[in-house]
Amino acid sequence: MSEAGAEDEFEADEERQVNHLELFLDLVFVFAVTQIATLISHEPTGTGTAKGLLMAVLIWWQWSQFTWAGSAIDLEGERNARVLVLGCIPFALVMTISIPDVFHGGGIWFGSAYLGVQLLVLGMQASHALRDPRRRPAFIRYAGLASVSPVLVFIGGFLHGHAQIWVWVAAGVFNLLGALRGAGGEWALIPEHFVERHSLFIIISLGEVLVAAGASASAEGLDRLTAFAIVVSVAVACMWWWVYFAFIPRVTEQSLRRAHGPERGSLARDLFTFGHFPLMFGLILYAVVVKHLIPHPDGHLSVDDRWLLASSVAAFVGGLLAIQYRVRRRVAPERFVAIGVVAVLCLLGGVLPGLLVVGAVAVVLGVMQTITTRRFAATSRAEAAALPQP
Repeated sequence: MSEAGAEDEFEADEERQVNHLELFLDLVFVFAVTQIATLISHEPTGTGTAKGLLMAVLIWWQWSQFTWAGSAIDLEGERNARVLVLGCIPFALVMTISIPDVFHGGGIWFGSAYLGVQLLVLGMQASHALRDPRRRPAFIRYAGLASVSPVLVFIGGFLHGHAQIWVWVAAGVFNLLGALRGAGGEWALIPEHFVERHSLFIIISLGEVLVAAGASASAEGLDRLTAFAIVVSVAVACMWWWVYFAFIPRVTEQSLRRAHGPERGSLARDLFTFGHFPLMFGLILYAVVVKHLIPHPDGHLSVDDRWLLASSVAAFVGGLLAIQYRVRRRVAPERFVAIGVVAVLCLLGGVLPGLLVVGAVAVVLGVMQTITTRRFAATSRAEAAALPQP
């Protein structure tokens, strides 16, 4: 049997969807998204956003480890894996609880829990990959660097100030280098499962926007203006949902299914581990804006909030551009236009009401997606017409 044929046989035998244990694990990361938003909300400056970005990178990587492991191993069906995942959950929760204070004395809790959870999930991956001659080299290349990262996070937990930050940045760099070295080899990847896991994380991040709106309104009390602010704020979240779920999961799954061998690992890394991170972080930044907008619906957005709003659109739409280019080798120009228009709106936000700025962002995203959807539909029809007829 050829290598591609063996891969196809693996897919046919192992096709599965996300299981209940993975959903249970994701509840920890739901809370992690909330905690990162809280961290940025307390310091919505460039420095505070950079700290939130660093935490998001580390948390995202840990969640990604479970996703890659869950695509190779049935985490719920295999007893040893099930026990390990359940054992990880309390420690991951401790890690998540420490995030808002991680730069003010909580780093020890974060680093210790991160080390334990990350080494356990790497061990789960090793138990599967090292037994398979096709996949062993890629895992060894990856783990040789990626296993350094949680150790650095642990060490950084005992440091303070710039030393702590730079050690944790180095941890993120080791993860990145490990992914660049390892993902080009053979990996056990189930396209349906892999795509569904990442789509669910986008839902998790969108949920943080709804939680931010609901919690802020509950704290302030409902009136007409607050209710209108909720409608406007959530309208942007609805646009985000449409922008992503219109066709991104379907197109990326098709791309993974067409790829085989080392190409599949590289594609999964680029489209999901790398490509979905800016989408998630963009939604976190927007959730912070909503936290600040709802309590003061009749005011203007602060400079920090306008910076966060522009950055959220740039991150999310920029991530979509990167995914599109990786799959199609072309980009939608209307997405660049949308980023530019939102940047201008945020520059003018000092004299425009905050609700008007956010509402205009919803309109910009809606127009952008309408154009993109029509072009995608036309391209799909053209490609279908070019296929040989039976």
